Amino acid sequence: MRFSWQGLVLLIILIIIVDGSLLFFKDKQKGKSYKLLDILLYILIPITFIVSFVSFYFAVPLTDSAQIYYRFGWFMIVFLILYLPKLIWGVWSFVLVGLEWIDGKDDEVDIVNQQPKIEKIPYPKISRKKFLSQIGIILATAPAISLLFGALKGRFKFYTRYQKLSFPNLPSSFDGLRIVQISDLHLGSFNSNYETMQEVVDMINDEHPDVIVFTGDLVNNFYQETIGWEKIFSQLKAKVGKYSILGNHDYGYYTKWNSRADNVNNFSKIVESHKRLGFELLRNENVILSAGGESIAIAGVEYWGTSRKYPNTGDVEMSLSGLENIPFKVLLTHDPDHWDAEIVGKTDYDLSLSGHTHGMQFGIDYKGFRWSPAKYKFNRWDGLYKKNNQFLFVNRGLGVLGMPARVGMSPEITVIDLSRGPLGTEPM
Repeated sequence: MRFSWQGLVLLIILIIIVDGSLLFFKDKQKGKSYKLLDILLYILIPITFIVSFVSFYFAVPLTDSAQIYYRFGWFMIVFLILYLPKLIWGVWSFVLVGLEWIDGKDDEVDIVNQQPKIEKIPYPKISRKKFLSQIGIILATAPAISLLFGALKGRFKFYTRYQKLSFPNLPSSFDGLRIVQISDLHLGSFNSNYETMQEVVDMINDEHPDVIVFTGDLVNNFYQETIGWEKIFSQLKAKVGKYSILGNHDYGYYTKWNSRADNVNNFSKIVESHKRLGFELLRNENVILSAGGESIAIAGVEYWGTSRKYPNTGDVEMSLSGLENIPFKVLLTHDPDHWDAEIVGKTDYDLSLSGHTHGMQFGIDYKGFRWSPAKYKFNRWDGLYKKNNQFLFVNRGLGVLGMPARVGMSPEITVIDLSRGPLGTEPM
């Protein structure tokens, strides 16, 4: 997790504009008599947030502990709970001042023309200004309440999404193969909350999977985040096997290491932890599953991404080595943008599984309508995609990053049932 100096400057400007505007509108309404509460709300709190953001900006890249990510996440929750209502109320106050100005102009015209306005006041009696102020209060508080719910409940509201896919080239011995996909655990964000993850493990085992796959981002940045979790993940049961890949956060890109050796040591221990947690890590390689004299393959690549700040170590060609005669292939790749760039139409992978986006941890998913800010950053951000005879499924992830909340984008376990038949899809 890292935010740029440009982002820091924009945050500081936003804080100054929001609180400055609210003070301006307060002056317009009540005159310049500041009380202790005003000084706290519009001066001391903004200064505290600005100083805190600057401190985090310099501390996060230099930290050697995942605890700072946890603290920063809750700091962001507090900031947004306070400043979302402030921002919305500031905009709404601007609208109210504009309406008052328009009303004032109308009154001047009426006086000049000696045509006073006669208004019928309905019952119950309420002024337009008061009515609009109450609407503003509702608009300002609703996002904060939603965010608070997302932090306390939404991020733990695990759900299972089912998807059925059929392929004519799936060997009959694998007809009915059940794959459970999980992604983006970011274990440090759970802060050793083992009871919560136990619920996830029980939900997965209740699906009786043949294969369990994990599509990257085991940690936020540090191998210490994995310590203690083996007692939970060792309980995962799969009839055939459990396979995993690395995500961008598993490489330790988001801190300034004291030495190259420290970075290498951290990364090697994260790699080792996959085995300790019960997964076979696939690094530009594949495994062949055999049954009834027939075979399919599951392959995994290292991280591939669109950012040029960090190296791409994902190698699709290497992952295909030895699979020339395998009729059906599944690929695990963390970033869904990889599918368009190097996979679909360029390889013969039948199904690709990704994560990475989290659905931005915020959005709407209601009766087939899906929206999230993630759609403006990723071409493929959630659920199933098809192009010609190839499929991609993007999992929303189980953990959180940055802000410890999920609003409308619940943490997800994906159950994919494969069948032999005409190429097609069917939600279950």
